[in-house]
Amino acid sequence: MVKTQRNQLKNFQISWKYDINGAGSLFLLIPRRCPLSLAKHTLDLSLTDKVWFKYVTLKNKNELNDESQVSLKSITALGMLSGGTEFLFALLVFALAITASFIDGEYPRYIAFPACLIAFLIIFFTKRVMLYKKFGFGSQWVMDVSKNQLTISPKAIKTKVTGTQKIAREDITEITFHYLLLNDRKGGRIKTTANLCFAEILLKDGTKVELNGTRIGFFDLLYLLIFFDYPLVYRNTSAGGSSDIAIILLRLLSLSAIAAGLAKLALN
Repeated sequence: MVKTQRNQLKNFQISWKYDINGAGSLFLLIPRRCPLSLAKHTLDLSLTDKVWFKYVTLKNKNELNDESQVSLKSITALGMLSGGTEFLFALLVFALAITASFIDGEYPRYIAFPACLIAFLIIFFTKRVMLYKKFGFGSQWVMDVSKNQLTISPKAIKTKVTGTQKIAREDITEITFHYLLLNDRKGGRIKTTANLCFAEILLKDGTKVELNGTRIGFFDLLYLLIFFDYPLVYRNTSAGGSSDIAIILLRLLSLSAIAAGLAKLALN
């Protein structure tokens, strides 16, 4: 019986989805179309494929040609500090939420609620200032893509680098995209969505450049790289990007905790 259940579970994979347009997360048990392979492989993707490129945000993408040079801007909603700093701010918010639950009923509402709200706003705006200092205000330039060269901002690279990185096409061995295909049943129909976990550039001298998925729109980048016919390979795996997901989840949990604490103070 146990062995049968284990064999049945091998036909499924667990995936985590996050909507950047609103706070929400969902764990899905998704049937696999085929065994999960960690091996690199190629995919013959069409630029009109809705599974992969439905949400591409490139302007004038229909006017691209071999002489085009396209600038990509940062994703403002997902800017992150270092893991330790993000954990510290989340810990402060959790501590404030616990404090709010302890002082509920101990102090008048007109004192407890404003005090906790002001403390939260101080934490929130301090973090925002740090994010603005690191990434700038609003969308910033992160990458230029052309037929012969990639020009990458240091803010768009996972590891610490000095200055803008220019990578000639002839110096690139391959660019690897790690992805998942998620199947979601809606209204009796199965909808397949592609998720890109992370991307890395392998140079001919053996150097690897891992791109920051919280700064670069990977689907926009993939669209351009396919158009300019860069050497692309893929891995069907959720490996990589886990630290970013953990930080997003930590943010959601801490914000949910403080929201519940403030709501309790305000309503009691």
